[in-house]
Amino acid sequence: MDSIEKNKKLFIDEEAFITLSMLSEGLLYPVTSLMSQKEAEEVNKTGIYKNKSFPFAFILAPNGKRNEEVLKSVKKNDIVELVCQNKTVGKIIAKEVFLIDKKERVKNIYGTDNLALNGVKKTFQRLGNYAISGDLFLDESPIKKDIKRVKKAIKHNKAQKIVGITTNSNPFHRVHERIIRLALEENDMVILFLAKNLKSDGLAFDVRYKALDVIIHKFFPKNKIIIVPLHNTYIFSGLNEVIMDSIVIKNFGCNKFVMGQTHDGLGIHYANQHTKTIFDVLKGINLETITIHEYVYCNICRTIVSTNSCPHGSHHHIKYHSEAILELLKQGIIPPPILIRKELTALYLTSLFKNRFENTQKLYYDLIPNNGIIENIDEEKLYIELIKMYQTMSMT
Repeated sequence: MDSIEKNKKLFIDEEAFITLSMLSEGLLYPVTSLMSQKEAEEVNKTGIYKNKSFPFAFILAPNGKRNEEVLKSVKKNDIVELVCQNKTVGKIIAKEVFLIDKKERVKNIYGTDNLALNGVKKTFQRLGNYAISGDLFLDESPIKKDIKRVKKAIKHNKAQKIVGITTNSNPFHRVHERIIRLALEENDMVILFLAKNLKSDGLAFDVRYKALDVIIHKFFPKNKIIIVPLHNTYIFSGLNEVIMDSIVIKNFGCNKFVMGQTHDGLGIHYANQHTKTIFDVLKGINLETITIHEYVYCNICRTIVSTNSCPHGSHHHIKYHSEAILELLKQGIIPPPILIRKELTALYLTSLFKNRFENTQKLYYDLIPNNGIIENIDEEKLYIELIKMYQTMSMT
């Protein structure tokens, strides 16, 4: 068996690998390498790196007894291999190894070191006691193809005004659609950054991606919109989500960032008789930010309106709460089409309740008007036709 000195390896999880991939591909610029102890301390103190906002030190401090033994043995210019899921994925040319304060680290990320909070506890547990700084070289990158795809689309469209929108689309509803349309009105291109969580109790990522793809191809000029997976790793947690989103969106090529005024990370407050947000303290990130008011359906206006422009009270407003709509879907209930397009409801219910009906074909032809031509009917088609029937008006 090789000694530690001859075979230095650090074992990292998928979350760390994806985060390092963002660094390697330039999505975290101005950060281009793992920070030294001096740089880390300065960034944690000031929130600035190379005259640009960066909310906390970017370090690699993997946990585990084996990793700690390796890190203690590392000397300057040593080559340390990175292993993820039993596969070598890259290397670090070491410059320095230093002790970190794990509680301070999670506090810098989340704004608290309260380990009773699940996210804080999880991040604390995956941290080791030592960090390594140096130049990073990855053999592969799960996000390289997305960067190339975006650059190609920008060039093809000769886009100058490029809007980035981050979204969970869990599920995608009518207000999401309205926001995209507004973004397209005065801009050349929209990039939808769809959150790809490593673990989620909502709709699966591939289902959410397919839903966006369906909407774009059917109801939008598809050459002007592109979907990009945004891997939501721990660096996007807590108070710094909006800052990190801004940095990544800017480095993808966007020059505008649209987000809802109700976003938790926006940090709206009042100072000197003016509304302030987290964007007022960002430095060096040349990104135009556009915050939009909450949208509702008003049963007097009979359309989707901004709460800032509708004169009617909230008792006339139908609200678009994603959690509530998702709960209906999870219970197998068809949400009203005023909330979600029928095509998406059918897609979501089919994914949540696979093979729900014993004989979909018979059920369809027993209930749905048809032209007598026999065709293969899947559950998605059945849901769509049922929703159409729900919208049928009575003669009485």
